[in-house]
Amino acid sequence: MGGLTLYYRGEVLDFLNQLLTDDDAPLMRLRIVFSGKIDIERLKAAVLASAQIVPEIFGGYQADHNRFVVADDQPINEIVHEVQSPYSPENTAFDLNHGPQLQLFVVHHDQYDVLQAFMSHLLTDSTGFKEYLYLLTQAYNYDDLKDYQNERRLQPVMTQLQRKFSRPRPHPNLVTTAVKLPHYPGITLRHGGHVMLSSKQFMRVRRVAKAQDVGISEAILAAYAKALQVLTGHTTITLPCPINFRRFAPEVEKTTRIANLTSNVFLTIKIDADAPFSTLVKQVHDLLETERERAAFLYRLTNLQKMNHTMPVSLMRKMTKHWLAQRPLTYTNFGVIDQQRLKFHGLTVVNCVFSGAFRTTPAMEIAASTFAGTCTLSFNSSGSERDYQLSMKILENIQAQLLVWAQTSLPSPATGDEVMPANG
Repeated sequence: MGGLTLYYRGEVLDFLNQLLTDDDAPLMRLRIVFSGKIDIERLKAAVLASAQIVPEIFGGYQADHNRFVVADDQPINEIVHEVQSPYSPENTAFDLNHGPQLQLFVVHHDQYDVLQAFMSHLLTDSTGFKEYLYLLTQAYNYDDLKDYQNERRLQPVMTQLQRKFSRPRPHPNLVTTAVKLPHYPGITLRHGGHVMLSSKQFMRVRRVAKAQDVGISEAILAAYAKALQVLTGHTTITLPCPINFRRFAPEVEKTTRIANLTSNVFLTIKIDADAPFSTLVKQVHDLLETERERAAFLYRLTNLQKMNHTMPVSLMRKMTKHWLAQRPLTYTNFGVIDQQRLKFHGLTVVNCVFSGAFRTTPAMEIAASTFAGTCTLSFNSSGSERDYQLSMKILENIQAQLLVWAQTSLPSPATGDEVMPANG
């Protein structure tokens, strides 16, 4: 055979992710540490099985047509790579226009393997990346996937959104103080940084968030804003907060949503340096509630969807860039990684961390993910060593604020035991 090419139409949020990433490959990153050695041939077979459901993983992306192009002769070795420690896969030049939308690197250590996965944001969002990991795990375990399907269309979710929000209102022009981090000269390298909240520390954070009726993401965003205020002196800071549209659509058995179904709302946070941190978290919570009720994101989405079906991509790109500026400081939340769904046959997963896009400093994306009760805050960046140190300082400031909030906002249980309520 050979020579057959299949085209898979992109959705409007795929196009949006392409539009907002001029220089950096819009990638997400996953790192899994195993207790032993993974079966490479079994992993390759699992990727091929998953491609029956998500064929786009083998495709290049044609930006001018907003579509994925998949040839029938894509070799598995273009996706699965074996390397020896201390090889650093993040320094690979990823070509998403011509190459696959997924890259897997098995990094061999003496007694164990580490799997580093990179997935394109053109194909899916953070939740979709996690769904792909679960699908890959099922395929690795030889589960029967023949009745599975992947739902990438935005329209079914839009229909549900339009029922819920009958009259979305346009967003007023976003007038914000541009918060810019300093950018230091030096050799540009790709860096990855992270801080962790242990399971005991994160349990305390969850407990105080529950007591104050706020979300973990809201607390992280408040700490992010406060860290930026301390660093830059700005007291008004705009940060995007992701909204996952999957929660507005009913779950369908044996259907994955490895797709872009997340959009941002923008929260303009005003920081009083003397106010307690809990007041700032409450402000972020209230701002997010207001944005959800106004449903301005749906207004923008509806217009984009109409444009996607009526305009050439080149004209759509030009128009969209006028009213949808890229924000240099972003946040993404991968949420809780389900340990029950992450069981590779014969292996124990020692650690699993998702992180977000590589951003060229002074732009920055902070990502949160939770595995085995431990919360990891991370970033991936391209910049100098001093840029990296600055980003680490921001992460450490966020971590410190969350820990102080958790310690001072609630008394510890009399027994000293860290026990969460059964429904927590």
